[in-house]
Amino acid sequence: MFSMLLLRFAQKIARRSFMRNSEGVRILAVIIMALFIPSVILAQADPVDRPISVSCVPGFSSNGPTSYSVTTNFSFNILGGLNRRVHGCEIGGLFNIEKEEVIGFQAAGVGSFVGADLVGAQIAGVVNVVGGYASGFQAAGVGNFVGSDFAGFQGAGVFNVVVGDFDVVQVAGVANLALGEIRGVQIAVVNISGEVTGGQIGVVNIARKVTGGQLGLVNVAEEMTGVPLGLVSIVGNGQFHVNAWVDETSILNVGLKCGAKHAYTVVEYGINPLGDYANNKLGLGAGGHIPFDPLFVDIDAVGYGVVEGILPVTETGSSLLARLRVTGGWQITPKVALTLGPTLNVWHSTEWDGEDIPIVGLPLYSHERDISGPWTNIWLGFNVGVQLL
Repeated sequence: MFSMLLLRFAQKIARRSFMRNSEGVRILAVIIMALFIPSVILAQADPVDRPISVSCVPGFSSNGPTSYSVTTNFSFNILGGLNRRVHGCEIGGLFNIEKEEVIGFQAAGVGSFVGADLVGAQIAGVVNVVGGYASGFQAAGVGNFVGSDFAGFQGAGVFNVVVGDFDVVQVAGVANLALGEIRGVQIAVVNISGEVTGGQIGVVNIARKVTGGQLGLVNVAEEMTGVPLGLVSIVGNGQFHVNAWVDETSILNVGLKCGAKHAYTVVEYGINPLGDYANNKLGLGAGGHIPFDPLFVDIDAVGYGVVEGILPVTETGSSLLARLRVTGGWQITPKVALTLGPTLNVWHSTEWDGEDIPIVGLPLYSHERDISGPWTNIWLGFNVGVQLL
């Protein structure tokens, strides 16, 4: 409507210019008409179906200036093309643009842009963009964007973005973002979602609600029903505790325990400056939490690297200590609990015999192949401590 009004305005200027013989006004009228005649043609063009379309650039194609109204089954774009719909296959040297939907396959050297829905597959060297719903497959060198829900597989070198819900698999080199609910798996350095039914695998995983699991260095969720595995897992309805205790291998141990309500991970450090061989250990493990308010039982398995000296470095190598631990606790206040329990320990080293490890304990098995090792010891131990927060 706006284009028609401008065209009529230009025609009036042209008629008056002839009457007044004004060259400048006549030129202005011609420019206005040249700019807006194509848009008027497109606005008036009826939708048409053409089985084959060939284009160099939008407007310079087998469909002429009416390509915006064409539904085609095969579109070949030397540089780029513009169609109303593609029901079949489209290949573009640089880009493909559709006003409405694509049902079928698109491939472009740079990018494909669909105003409405996609049912099928998109492959682009740089980016794929779908304004509506998408179902099927998207792969891009840089990124994929879907303005509504997506069901299928997304793979990108840098990022995937789905504004609505997402089903099945998202894989990206840097980041995945799904603002709605995920029913499937996200895999990237950073994964962000509203709700997850399935899993997130990455360095950093963030979700509002998780039913399933998170695997990463840092996991964050407001609510979780499942298991987070990582160096640090922060769960709104879960647990986050600092522990300090003494055991038969170290006179001082500190640890961070965090995770969901019934499952957690631990990061621990212990030091023993006593004896001929002072040592320290750094451990990582996982376990389960069983509440009997105000009592609880934690059962976990932790693996440690043990080095000589009081610094967590060594010039030779580390020895390994594996520990199965059963710890009972009494929650004396909401933020403080006392802990106590037995441990089963397995020591294995090619570096030294660990004769000062444990300081005390009940030996169960000892093996030394020769003077150069390896050494293996198994014993029962204990831990007594306090849990904060």
